[in-house]
Amino acid sequence: MSGYSYKYRRAREVLLLSNPICAYCKVKRADTADHVPPLSAFPAPELWQGDLVPCCKSCNSRLGAKIVNDRRRKHKRSREW
Repeated sequence: MSGYSYKYRRAREVLLLSNPICAYCKVKRADTADHVPPLSAFPAPELWQGDLVPCCKSCNSRLGAKIVNDRRRKHKRSREW
């Protein structure tokens, strides 16, 4: 987890200890924290204001890929493209 501040790593640790189950599938053990709204919606990570949600790695990866793919589809349909 290099690149993340101590404050973020500590908040993630507390979140995962207090909420051990994935918020999306409600089956697997939460081992990552999802940013809601996603970091990709902000020009710089320092400007992000939102919540962290406990989730398993597979749900976090699946949702991240969906957001990126949706963004690409919208961009290709726009007139500026």
